[in-house]
Amino acid sequence: MTARVYRPFAFLALTLTWTWACWWGLVLTGLQPWSGTGRWLLYLGGVGPLVAGLWFQHRHSAGRGLADLWQRLVQPGRAPHWLWAVTLLLIPALSLLAQSLLMLGGGAGPTLALPGATWPAALGYAAFLFLLGPLPEEIGWRGYGLDALLERYDPVVASIILGAAWGAWHLPLFAMDGYYNDFGGAPALLPFLWSILMKSLIMTWAYLYSARSLLLMVTFHFMINATGEVLPRPSEVEAVFQGLLTAVALVAAMHLRSKWHTARR
Repeated sequence: MTARVYRPFAFLALTLTWTWACWWGLVLTGLQPWSGTGRWLLYLGGVGPLVAGLWFQHRHSAGRGLADLWQRLVQPGRAPHWLWAVTLLLIPALSLLAQSLLMLGGGAGPTLALPGATWPAALGYAAFLFLLGPLPEEIGWRGYGLDALLERYDPVVASIILGAAWGAWHLPLFAMDGYYNDFGGAPALLPFLWSILMKSLIMTWAYLYSARSLLLMVTFHFMINATGEVLPRPSEVEAVFQGLLTAVALVAAMHLRSKWHTARR
């Protein structure tokens, strides 16, 4: 099969259409997202990036592209050890730093929330978090979408476009009655969308410095979700965290621009 051109905006359109059809349908029908038919609509919508990513990857380069995607998903050695350390520690470290800065001003210290009453329950919840978001999402967002955007745009612009779509993808969840009940309540919308843009920049930086490791991206995404569950951030902590995250993202953006201009010479 002859390789075809990347189609980033067709991928994003299909992803949003698939997910929004399920999730806005769930909102409009008033079904509960964590029980009965609502649960299956929730899960079906969540695989939108996976379905679209695999479809467009197959159309782009058939078995060769899918094999490359699989290798990027199962080869930890693509990323250097220092980058694995960044992936595992960055978001928890920024959360703890935000808490510590507020403690210096007399604020309360960090709280640790272990989901489940026992370690097996906590591990089961971690597996649920992994399968609910990071794995199916990243096969689409970074497995196909980022590569497709990088064919047309520099890494910063590609990150912003992908981050905007990634944020928009979540919008029905904010209108879904009961979805955030099990996650400590819905986050504030605008800070949430801003944080996704910043995380998109950081993840693109890590992606390009790891030989396009999809496993690294899945792990990074998991650490974002897991940190929010284990180290919950009250609103005042979240504001400081957002500032720290933005600073890191700006440094990542400068590195991305530098790397891109160097590669074009």
